[in-house]
Amino acid sequence: MNATRFRNRLAVIILAVVFAGSAWHVGVRLFRRANPDLVEIQIGHWLLHTGMREAFAAAIDGYQKLHPNVRITQIPVPVRSYAAWSRTQLAGETAPDITGMLTLNEELISRNFLPLTPWLDQPNPYNAGTDLEGMPWRDTFIDGLSAMANLTPTSGEVCGVTLQLNSVRLFYNRELLREITGSDKPPADFAELQQIGWQIKDYAARTGRRLVPIAGCGPYTRQLFNTLLPSQTQRLTLTLSPTRNLRVTALELAGLMLDGRVNYDTPEIRSTLNLMRDVSALLTPGFTQQQRDEAIHAYLQQNAVMLFAGSWDYAVLAQDGAFTTGMLPLPLPSPDDPEYGRFTLGPVSEAAGYPEAMLGVVRNSKHQDVALDFLHYLTSRKTAAEFARISLRISSTIGTPPPPDGSNLKPRLEGELPGFTTDFGWFSADLSSNFFQREIHTAIGHKSDVPAFAAKLNAEIPRHLREDIARHLTRIRRDVRQLDAQVVFHYTLPEDDRARASWTRHAEVQHMRQLENLQYRRYATP
Repeated sequence: MNATRFRNRLAVIILAVVFAGSAWHVGVRLFRRANPDLVEIQIGHWLLHTGMREAFAAAIDGYQKLHPNVRITQIPVPVRSYAAWSRTQLAGETAPDITGMLTLNEELISRNFLPLTPWLDQPNPYNAGTDLEGMPWRDTFIDGLSAMANLTPTSGEVCGVTLQLNSVRLFYNRELLREITGSDKPPADFAELQQIGWQIKDYAARTGRRLVPIAGCGPYTRQLFNTLLPSQTQRLTLTLSPTRNLRVTALELAGLMLDGRVNYDTPEIRSTLNLMRDVSALLTPGFTQQQRDEAIHAYLQQNAVMLFAGSWDYAVLAQDGAFTTGMLPLPLPSPDDPEYGRFTLGPVSEAAGYPEAMLGVVRNSKHQDVALDFLHYLTSRKTAAEFARISLRISSTIGTPPPPDGSNLKPRLEGELPGFTTDFGWFSADLSSNFFQREIHTAIGHKSDVPAFAAKLNAEIPRHLREDIARHLTRIRRDVRQLDAQVVFHYTLPEDDRARASWTRHAEVQHMRQLENLQYRRYATP
């Protein structure tokens, strides 16, 4: 076949494809016009991990079989651009009927999403025939939707539901672990994890194999630190908690440091830095510069025996790995650890979990009833079980079986209260946290010098804390002004209006914000 004839045939084929596509679009439009009862809704989300789009597609297909007059389209958006995309869609009133709430604040949620509270005390109709039949929809979720309520603490309304619970786990290559150590039994605590790490390094040195104990990356290592290091402040939390609620927030810790009650020489806090140094020695060299995909690739290529990652990564590990992956909660120091045991209380409970896939119905949806009905279907026992099987994730619907071989992904229900972190992550403008991260190289690596790192933090971080507190209080004062207006607005509502009764909640939050402002404003100036 000469080139001219080939080009002519290719042109005909392209024209035929374009014509067929056009005809299909025209046919679809004519079909919709001929079927005025056809209802179309969209669901927008950021859940692009392996198995998630397939799980949504299966749920949509099942729902459409029950409701032939409904067409549902999912719009998956990459997580990096989801925050900007969702805010733009909400502002332009073009958001999908069901929209994910990732990174949205209370103001945006309350303004744009339909409160689901009236339906939460009623049963989910799609649970008929199961042990959840007749149970209030709210109570069919593992956390009773407390995580969703926390997104809108002022109004007290619940504007969405969650599909899944996340956890963070230490994944390991069973075959490679057995080859190196003689057993595929994972470490029970941090001391055993260190011992296995030394065995892996010794094996790599003897064989010349490029191998590290744990594949690390910048984003996940921060989660690793936030899981491991608070073990050293568990006991300190019991004595330091300013409000005696067994918690020490970043703001409270900032105040304690500026008052001179604690610093990075305090034994418990210094121990967190030592522990950070020791666990960093098990990670990929230069891990702070690595990205998630690089760490997963290193593990799948068997250049690392272990990987610290989220339950959302299990699907790709199970499907793409040429070996068997085991998993367990990150081993923490045990109370009898000779170096790190004296400050710890033991493993931390994960009872609350990390709710994921938060979805709500937008107020301007033309088909709110259908969107709400699909959320009922999506969170029913039968659909949740199939969703978990396909996505290899843990469902937030109670009693739903875990995915195959994924029982260890389930949150650990027994355990102690957590301690607090000392890096001030996600506090105010992140000035203190950024300084901590910029200097962290001093405490890790071959030339680690924890005392020098602690001295630098003690000398420099107070001024960053003051700036962070000042910016935090600016936001608090803005909240107080908004709450003032909301409380007054409630008095203008008719006495029989259900929303009028919530003025007390707004007033309570306003008083708490004002108290915080008065309590911490002395730290905002040198």
